[in-house]
Amino acid sequence: MEKEKKKCPECGCTEIAGGEFTGYAALKPTNSIIASSLVIAEICTNCGYILNMRVSDPEKFKKSLI
Repeated sequence: MEKEKKKCPECGCTEIAGGEFTGYAALKPTNSIIASSLVIAEICTNCGYILNMRVSDPEKFKKSLI
């Protein structure tokens, strides 16, 4: 089965690009001082809408479950 192409819910564009926050824009667990992970986003190349965001290393957050 072929994976359905992602589509921007704002403008309908199907050209979606990936990006990541840089510098100090990493996300860290609430109970950690040094552990952090990059935040990766999927962005519409037409209107700039962010379709989703996720961390690159989710295992770093297992100890900070709410």
